[in-house]
Amino acid sequence: MTATNTPQQPTLNQTPTAVNRNVPFVPQIVVIEGPSGAGKDTIIKELIHRYPDRFAKLVSVATRAMRPYESEGHPYHFVDNPTFDAMVQSGDIFEFTIRHGEKRGMSERYINDLFAEHKIPLKDCDLVGVRALKSRFNHVTTIFVTADKAEIERRLHGRGDAPDDIVRRLQDYDHCVLDAPHYDYVINNVDLQKTIDKILNIIYNKGYGKQ
Repeated sequence: MTATNTPQQPTLNQTPTAVNRNVPFVPQIVVIEGPSGAGKDTIIKELIHRYPDRFAKLVSVATRAMRPYESEGHPYHFVDNPTFDAMVQSGDIFEFTIRHGEKRGMSERYINDLFAEHKIPLKDCDLVGVRALKSRFNHVTTIFVTADKAEIERRLHGRGDAPDDIVRRLQDYDHCVLDAPHYDYVINNVDLQKTIDKILNIIYNKGYGKQ
């Protein structure tokens, strides 16, 4: 299913009673994924910036060392290896990867903490992460954001990526877009505001994703 023929786009204060604090909050997770240069990171940041009381970034747990310009929760929840392993053993971390000896994964506890604040977690993740989320939570809405390859290349040059990185990201694009049909919705991100309107329409008017 795509979001290309959506009805009149709502503003957030026109959304259904799901955002009304007087009715029960129905938790959901929204995955926004896409190739590099399609704008998924910008969209997630913009949604959180505009509506900080309703959206939050779903932050992964990581075992790598915190860098001088980082802090707890930005960009990861930093733990040591024994703590990470204990979280896996308890079932709290339900999906993780190991790369160059460093572990990174998603924690159910941190997701539930956001639900307790009546916030919708936003996450960018591949199909492995999507399957893990859908196996653990009832309400997961997945959105694949893309753009034409020529537009992607223009954006990568525009933001000053190194030539070798641009070549690699364009090669990754061809692989990444093959995953698009496995997401609930596909949006061609030509205009940021229109894309955000479509995403808000999906989140608030489509019954909190698919069960």
